[in-house]
Amino acid sequence: MMRGRDNLELINQHIRQVQEAQQEAGLRLGELHRELNALRLETHDRYRKLARLRLDNLQAGQLVSRLEETDQTIVQLGEKLKQARQEMQDRIKASIARQAELEAERRDLERQRDETGEAMERELERSRKRLAETEQYRLQEERVRQAAAVAGNADEKASRAEREKFEKVKPYEADSLFMYLWNRRYLTPDYRAGWLIRRLDEWVAGLIDFRRNRVNYHMLQELPRRLREHALQARERAQLETQALETMERQAAEADGIPELHARVQAVEEQIQQHDAAIEAEEDRHRQLLLEQSGFNEAKDPLSLEILDVQVTAMQRQELTDLLRQARATPRPEDDIIVTRLQEIQQRQVQLEREIESLNRFLQEQQRNLAELEEVRRRYRRSGYDAYNVSFPGDFALGALLGQMLQGLMNSDMVWREVGRQHRGRHHGDGWGRHGDSSGDVGDDTGGFGGGGFRTGDGF
Repeated sequence: MMRGRDNLELINQHIRQVQEAQQEAGLRLGELHRELNALRLETHDRYRKLARLRLDNLQAGQLVSRLEETDQTIVQLGEKLKQARQEMQDRIKASIARQAELEAERRDLERQRDETGEAMERELERSRKRLAETEQYRLQEERVRQAAAVAGNADEKASRAEREKFEKVKPYEADSLFMYLWNRRYLTPDYRAGWLIRRLDEWVAGLIDFRRNRVNYHMLQELPRRLREHALQARERAQLETQALETMERQAAEADGIPELHARVQAVEEQIQQHDAAIEAEEDRHRQLLLEQSGFNEAKDPLSLEILDVQVTAMQRQELTDLLRQARATPRPEDDIIVTRLQEIQQRQVQLEREIESLNRFLQEQQRNLAELEEVRRRYRRSGYDAYNVSFPGDFALGALLGQMLQGLMNSDMVWREVGRQHRGRHHGDGWGRHGDSSGDVGDDTGGFGGGGFRTGDGF
């Protein structure tokens, strides 16, 4: 068996892995954007050198001056962009650190709850054993079993009679003459007819032996109803016996101080719920920060767009186009070096842009993965599956399911359905020893006090 809290830690591990992957990708994106910005500045520098070689002093000076102004603008905007990116990264790191701090505090609360809950379970077991040794309790258990057996038998008889009625009434109801007399209430005090109709009805009744068939049909109608009434009365008696047994269990639990332990468990549970609200709020804040960061990563933030606009405007100047065309048309050794480097820079920019695009797709995928994992964890916690008295079969591979979800083969709903199907644990009801349910089978007492342990409840 695997404890519920161990599976929660497994989910937490996957969340941390995704966050680490996001941080690494974010750092790499920062490096790529800085290199891309440096290549833009180097491009201008190469054009300045080419201008000094190709143009006269006046033309070169004017072009170099314009390029230097552009560089200065790009450098200034680049510094602002660098600072904005760093501030965003710092905010994201702070959010992750805050989540880790809240998780650590939650683990302390989990430990308090589980220690108290396990102590309550041990005391419940001791109380159960003491009570089970008393003659009064054993006699009441026997009364519960007998009443449950009677109720079960009565229910089965009623159900069988209802099934038989469905088949046996068909021949009667298929006979139009019989149903005519039955619906007219013939041979009952409610029958009303004139002398002529009465004589005709008597003649019809004689033809189909209505008197004998009416008795049989009436019994087919009446027997299932009476058996069902008896079954309901038997169930009520069984429920009363069960309630008497539960009262004995509750009184024993109260005498052994179990309600106080239960109250302590509930108090910590309430703290955990309040803590979870803080965790979810921080997760929402982190998700919003990642959304804002994606603007920087994709160069769609205002500063990146302004830098790109300045760069494009500069590179679209006719002088630069003519300068590069002339250098290619009349190559000289000095020109060749500069032109070759400009081509290398252009190729490197294409490579960088492709890697940036790939990393952005990776980050989008990781953001979706993080949202799915956090949704599974949120449901897991809200359902109380991380509690001390919840477990899972040893062959339940939650890690494999989470891996499939991260690969896009499953979503959080699919994983959650499997988690809900596999979990094992005592569901806390409204009493300390529920040996039946008013909406279910009275005789099912496998999980109650007599079946091996109290079912702790929220009723205190």
